[in-house]
Amino acid sequence: MEALSVDELSNHVLKQMNAEVGEQLKGDCVFINCDMFPPLDDECRVVIEGLTAGKVGKHLIVILHTSGGYMETVERLVSVMRANYKKVSFVIPNYAYSAGTVLVMSGDMIYMDYYSVLGPIDPQYPGEDGGFLPGMGYLSKFKELVNTINGSDADNPNACKAELAYLVKNFDPARLFHVEQAIAHGVTLIKAWLPKYKFKNWKKTETNGKSVTKTMREERAEKIAKVLGNAKKWHSHGRGISMRELAGEEIKLIVEDFGADPELNMAIRNYHGLAVDYYQTKSRVRGFIHSKLGLRRVL
Repeated sequence: MEALSVDELSNHVLKQMNAEVGEQLKGDCVFINCDMFPPLDDECRVVIEGLTAGKVGKHLIVILHTSGGYMETVERLVSVMRANYKKVSFVIPNYAYSAGTVLVMSGDMIYMDYYSVLGPIDPQYPGEDGGFLPGMGYLSKFKELVNTINGSDADNPNACKAELAYLVKNFDPARLFHVEQAIAHGVTLIKAWLPKYKFKNWKKTETNGKSVTKTMREERAEKIAKVLGNAKKWHSHGRGISMRELAGEEIKLIVEDFGADPELNMAIRNYHGLAVDYYQTKSRVRGFIHSKLGLRRVL
């Protein structure tokens, strides 16, 4: 009989860890460690349909680790999850930025701890080097240049000459439109998903026990979406929004603290840490989905 390999042992342990998180939160667990770009939506569909095997599952637990991406990909992911499960919860052991934040806002439950962060709605666009750049910075710089030019001395022909040259050379109207529309798309999705899923059991206000109406749910969702989409407030793509800030007076979003449960905390942190270290760092898998079915490479 051949000796057990490191790969076989690691994959076996990771499946056990996945099962442990699923048992503690009473559902099927998947770990998505990938930015929100195709073919993530296609691969996620294969995994989730494999877990449900043609039946509608009760509860999907998504451990999410992402820098963001496309709102269109997020929308398709939510369609897949909601078509196959009655309830969807998101667990953020580290971070879920931008489009990842919008995805989290589609959940019935959100689990974070003191170290976890979400991010502002900041869609990304392809850079010249093939990488992706934050759209919020692109949009903010454009507005800064426009304001400088509009406020310049009209009688001076050389006023803002450098700013005008930079604007003409570096800003693409089509890209600018895409960034603006992507931010608006994210806001629209949050306004639709929060009342439908996260707020569906919000029946009474905490302060005076007043009955919560559909309009109140929609107004709260709109306020949260506008705060998360406010470029001036957050300044950068990587600006982390903590559990404390999400639960604060401005956003007022209920978030479960998985760190308060020692067993759940250990199960989530061990699973997340080993999966990232083994698949991403040692095996060089840039994007993956892991479940009790095993690893599915995305990138």
